[in-house]
Amino acid sequence: MSVHSDLPLKYELIEEGCDTILIDGLLLPTEIGILDSEKGRRQTVRFDVEIGTIPGYRRIVREKGTFVSYADTVAFIQEKAASGGHIDLVEDWAEAVAEFVLSNPLAERVTVKVTKPEIFDEAQGVGIRISRRRAEA
Repeated sequence: MSVHSDLPLKYELIEEGCDTILIDGLLLPTEIGILDSEKGRRQTVRFDVEIGTIPGYRRIVREKGTFVSYADTVAFIQEKAASGGHIDLVEDWAEAVAEFVLSNPLAERVTVKVTKPEIFDEAQGVGIRISRRRAEA
């Protein structure tokens, strides 16, 4: 017999804290790098994004049908990688992603990690992780 058999069939879940939407390990060829040897060629970049939602997010999703779309963020990164031209620093990439994410009023905070996995054989990747929060109005 399951220990769950004595639980009521329906109960209310209480939202505690904020939800986090994840994009983990998005790999894309990009034109990136400040070194002369990095110019004029594409190299793989890994993007990891954690999007923290505003309080009451699930209620808003249920009542209004609006939400934070990981697909929109992936599409932004893919389009920028395909047509954005050369970007010198991983820091610039991370800031651009953070600004895009925080343009959604349901996103309150974001952590963006941008790494270049092919730079050193001895390392899984080198790059930056930034955390940004929407400014208080």
